[in-house]
Amino acid sequence: MIDGTGRVKPCCRFADKFSHSLNNNTLLEIFYNEYFENLRHQSKNGNTITGCQRCYEEENNNKPSLRTRLNNHNVVGLQSIDMDNPKIQYLELSLSNDCNLMCRMCDSRYSYKLFNEEVKYNGKSFSKTEHTKANIDSIYPLLKECKFIKFTGGEPLIIPDHWNIIDYIIKHDYAKNITLNYSTNCTIYPKKKITDAWNKFKNIELAISLDSIDKTENEYQRHLSIQEDIIKNILAYTKLPSVKLIARPTVTIYNAYTLPETLTWLYNNNIPFNPTHCSYPAHLSVTTLPRKQKDIIGKKYKDFKYQSNQIKENCKYIIQYMNSVDESHLFDVFLKYTSFLDKERNQNFFESYPYLQLRHSI
Repeated sequence: MIDGTGRVKPCCRFADKFSHSLNNNTLLEIFYNEYFENLRHQSKNGNTITGCQRCYEEENNNKPSLRTRLNNHNVVGLQSIDMDNPKIQYLELSLSNDCNLMCRMCDSRYSYKLFNEEVKYNGKSFSKTEHTKANIDSIYPLLKECKFIKFTGGEPLIIPDHWNIIDYIIKHDYAKNITLNYSTNCTIYPKKKITDAWNKFKNIELAISLDSIDKTENEYQRHLSIQEDIIKNILAYTKLPSVKLIARPTVTIYNAYTLPETLTWLYNNNIPFNPTHCSYPAHLSVTTLPRKQKDIIGKKYKDFKYQSNQIKENCKYIIQYMNSVDESHLFDVFLKYTSFLDKERNQNFFESYPYLQLRHSI
């Protein structure tokens, strides 16, 4: 995985400390360095890897993790990889922090619009400069071997380097062997020439970021989004025969309450879903909620009339995770952070979320 600053990680979730960057080495030099060779050795031997904690948490709660989903993803072709002679066949590219939204669970490494707020709140930002852009020159020679490319953001559909890579792949006749996967906020619907270009690829997958079907919640968590446009674009995507959709709601304090309704809407529109709990920043996690609010959400989920067992099981997982640990000591951090953003953005958490009954319980 390469982010918009040029950092290189084994995958987007990897949480160990690292200092590998395309600013200092080529991608191949990093891929074959001692650190990555050791990770492959540990994985091959079935050892626990510190940075993979997020996947272990999901697997321990009987939820398919990113690792298990990729291992079962036959279009990736991971089963054919020779661990004694590894090649880069899977790339996740976050090419810059160009984004049109200011999501509350994000930071300036992935949206430049958050830069000034971070500096004002923390005295510093997560990205060294307001605008970031990875040096991807060393990627192009590797595209011939690639089977799967995942574009994240920023918002990939507005990042110029993304289109440069697509053009390069098509020009060199690699597209028929490559699956493209996008993480998109669905605020952008590409022009016809783009959807036509997608038809040249083996598969196109769109992981859509619909966090809540409730307009207030979704626009609150994903600031600057317009719910009506998002829904319109999602429904338009369902009509493209070459595109496979999956929704990946990021479950935080801000949208956990209406998760059953969100999954029901997706289910009724035949859109697969795989919600995941937010673990960063930690103060937005549902584990941070006070006991009373956890009980309110728990009762809502218990009484909900589920239309499918899949919806019920996904909600059950969120409840299990929410109650797995008490991190209410971080709730004051949540309130401070939320209050700051409310003032900056002219929003009001307590008015937007009356059903959590927080105004009179803190």
